[in-house]
Amino acid sequence: MTAAGANGSTVNQSGKAASNGKGRLTGERAGAGDDLKAGRRIPILSDKVVNVASVPQRSPLRYPGGKTWLVPEIRKFLQGLDFRPEVFVEPFAGGGIASLTAVMDDYVDRAVLCEKDPDVSNLWRCMLADAEALARRVERFAATPENVRAVIADAGVSGMDAAFRTLLWNRISRGGIMAKGASVMKQGENGKGIASRWYADTLAARIRTIGRHAARLSFFEGDGVGLVALCRDSSSAAFFIDPPYTAAGKRAGRRLYTYNEIDHEVLFERMSEVRGVFMMTYDESPDVIEMARRRGFHLAKVPMKSTHHAVMYELLISSHELAP
Repeated sequence: MTAAGANGSTVNQSGKAASNGKGRLTGERAGAGDDLKAGRRIPILSDKVVNVASVPQRSPLRYPGGKTWLVPEIRKFLQGLDFRPEVFVEPFAGGGIASLTAVMDDYVDRAVLCEKDPDVSNLWRCMLADAEALARRVERFAATPENVRAVIADAGVSGMDAAFRTLLWNRISRGGIMAKGASVMKQGENGKGIASRWYADTLAARIRTIGRHAARLSFFEGDGVGLVALCRDSSSAAFFIDPPYTAAGKRAGRRLYTYNEIDHEVLFERMSEVRGVFMMTYDESPDVIEMARRRGFHLAKVPMKSTHHAVMYELLISSHELAP
């Protein structure tokens, strides 16, 4: 497999020689399993919940399980490396906020995103190929209930028409959920309904900004685990792994994502083989912790707010110890 972007770029499978500096894997995993004994306390990197309003909103997609709130930790992860990654790999892209942050904040040379959902994949391809056409389409659309129903009902479209339909459905569906059975929001924010999630000028601006960075963004439709295997030999790669929430019997992924099946054991094994650096994000569960510790990965936790505004912790799993 070769991951090709709108500009014809491909994923570089050869990397530079590894070093023993901070942020590298060389020698870090050996014997780590003995140190990470069952019951060892997982460090908490911060006691402050990130206000997402303080983080740049760069993706036009509202994605269930989106990681805008994790952007400060993604930045710290990349800032803490002793090398500049040539490629940032996001195998389960969704809204792509991690890759957009890495490229637009100039932490990496380029990024490759992967998504299995064909509708979301088509949206990304169209956005990278002709952002201006999609942005104009967004600006021209009057988001009345009648117009929305007409677009959503037309399931036989393709190309740019399908991309626009996917974006509209994502914006007006409850919680950004596009899986089978998802419903359209009714009240919206402050009772404004659809208009509270379809702010055309802002969405068009985000799409145009992505278009200006298209030469540094490559897209690959398919299996995220396969993309990890493709890029595993590059020591100049940085991976961000945010898989569907189906580990340890979690049902959320089945409800939130059309394509939610993933063998988490295989994913962890593939991550143990990469020469680059990585950060994974998971719900905290004994099964996930055991898979990570068995392979000598590093663990940490960060606070977040649920959709019901309850403070809870997300588990971070990484190739090296993350700084608080």
